[in-house]
Amino acid sequence: MTIFAMRWRGVVNSLRRHPWRYLVGALFLGLLYWGMLALTRRGVRFLDSYPLLGTIADAILQRSLEALFLILMVGVAFSVITTAITTLYSAEDLPFLLSLPAPPVQIFYLKMVETYLSAALLPALFTLPVIVGVGLERSAALTYYPLAITAVLALYAIPAALGAVMALLLMRISPAGRVKELATAASVVLAAGLIFALRLIRPEQLTALTPQEFEQLLSAFARFEIGWLPSAWASQAVWGALHGQASPGALVLAGVSLVLLWLVAQLAAFAYREGWLRALDSSRPRLDPTPRQAAWWERLFVPFGRSGSVMTKDLRLLWRDPTQWSQLLVLLALAGVYLVSVGGITVEGQRFRDVLGTINLMFLGFLLAGVGIRLAYPLVSIEGEGFWLLRTGPLNSWQIVWAKFLHALPIMAVLGTGLGLAVAHLVDVSPTLAFAAPLAGLSAAIAITALGVGLGAAFPRFDATSPAEIPLSPGGLLYMTLSLAYAGLMTLILAWPAWQALRTPGLPWGQSEGQLLLLALAGLTLVTTAAPLAYGSRRLSRYEPGS
Repeated sequence: MTIFAMRWRGVVNSLRRHPWRYLVGALFLGLLYWGMLALTRRGVRFLDSYPLLGTIADAILQRSLEALFLILMVGVAFSVITTAITTLYSAEDLPFLLSLPAPPVQIFYLKMVETYLSAALLPALFTLPVIVGVGLERSAALTYYPLAITAVLALYAIPAALGAVMALLLMRISPAGRVKELATAASVVLAAGLIFALRLIRPEQLTALTPQEFEQLLSAFARFEIGWLPSAWASQAVWGALHGQASPGALVLAGVSLVLLWLVAQLAAFAYREGWLRALDSSRPRLDPTPRQAAWWERLFVPFGRSGSVMTKDLRLLWRDPTQWSQLLVLLALAGVYLVSVGGITVEGQRFRDVLGTINLMFLGFLLAGVGIRLAYPLVSIEGEGFWLLRTGPLNSWQIVWAKFLHALPIMAVLGTGLGLAVAHLVDVSPTLAFAAPLAGLSAAIAITALGVGLGAAFPRFDATSPAEIPLSPGGLLYMTLSLAYAGLMTLILAWPAWQALRTPGLPWGQSEGQLLLLALAGLTLVTTAAPLAYGSRRLSRYEPGS
């Protein structure tokens, strides 16, 4: 308990030093909760009042909860191996913690809690307003809320525990010095398997159903159960708590979670410390004292001046660290499943294709925001203690922030522009929207990258024990809120000319109205890019340890 008390004391001290940061974060979280709660309650009322559903409304609501739990649990499993490896074996504070007069298994318990928070905290937070909304609409008893929340927390503990088990096993069987590479490969294989499994469902087939077939589908969906999945157990537990009783699913969920946690504890008792020692790079590279000239590609960064030196260093570290370049593989997987999903949707009529294309503009912004929280936001903070090497060199804070921005921008720009072009081709939108789609992808990439780097510099976490902890902060929540707001405003600006083109075919962007909207988009992107970069560099220049 001393280890946990020490970490808790650090959280309390951080809250006392920066109360306004957490207050702002709580405010944005409250607004997000309010919106999700309102949507949930409206959805439940719609199911209760829809005439085609009748007596199967309850069953459809339960199956919908089960589907939500399944999607979020898959999201946790998507990155749990990489998160477990990073937190359990690559955290900066492990040498200090393992040198304390405490059993290694206690250190493992602490890191296991951190792994759970890093992998499952956001899905759990997004589940809470749904649970509360269902309870309010169904007038649930007060006992419903703690029981349902406990069931959800136990659900996300299952993939977190499985990730910890796989991390422990990988550390024992992997060759010394190659643990991170094998862990990254295992994570990519798991992610590819999950994506393939999701694509087997082929949800785009719903658009080809007649009203009678759709009604039959709803009835079948209401009867559909997969009792062997943990998401089904959680759904049964929540539904039983809604009626004031403990369901068998709750008992099974609790039993499986406890058994997995017990198994993790038993493995950690004799394997954790040895696995951490194997995680250390034991290879002995030969030192070559011969001076070498800069590689040819390094000369490409000479025009950027001192910022180019930082970009060169970051690029070398990107390819040397598997935990960093593995993010690029995940990006490719996300882009692939997004394009396959969009390409599988068949919509008749130009009007409906343009509506789908406009909706995808917003989804494109959301996707880039999710990528940026992992790729752009932590760039300044992952310098760690090495940040002071940059500060003592001939670099000012603006050059550092600008270098980080230019480092992340090419990847984000290629992803955003490429997805915009692909969506315009796959959906077969009108020429007006076909011009807007790649423009939206490029604009969102620039603005969201600037938001990530700028706010990451304004609220750095150089003391974070692992990169997975960096986005879990008030600054990360502020980044997500502003990124989603930008995506919504961008969609509103570009949706208007697309709508006008349907009413007046052939409306060119060269007319005064189109030029005004392009100017509005350029102004929004410019402000969203310049403001966070300037704000982040100014705050970074004033940063002091402990501030």
